[in-house]
Amino acid sequence: MRTSEDLFFDIVSQIHMPAWSHGRVTLVGDAAHATSFLSGQGSSVALIGAYVLAGELATHADHTEAFAAYEGRMRPFAERNQALATAGGTIVTPTTRAQVDARNALLRDPEAMAKELATAEAEARRATHSSLTLPEYTTAL
Repeated sequence: MRTSEDLFFDIVSQIHMPAWSHGRVTLVGDAAHATSFLSGQGSSVALIGAYVLAGELATHADHTEAFAAYEGRMRPFAERNQALATAGGTIVTPTTRAQVDARNALLRDPEAMAKELATAEAEARRATHSSLTLPEYTTAL
């Protein structure tokens, strides 16, 4: 690093939007609710959001009602997944050399990793991943 001519690093951050739509425009995916790569749920939440938005648009005659229904259904799910990015502790974002060494040792030990994945915290993450039951939309229009 000390001799590199092209060293790059960045911060990981999230923006929490007070509303996902305005007028005839609505946001979906990372534009609405970036979960952060630290949560591992970006694509999943974006795909679910696209499905819900399409379903709400198909079942509401007025786009403002559809946007409100989409956000009402998706926001709690997105916020739970956003929270995963800050719940990873030192394994996800180690801040000291000792934490980096502990994380690397865990990644090299399949038995220890299996134990880590069986923890209550890991189970809570899995519960968050599947905490939204997808509605079955039928076109009302």
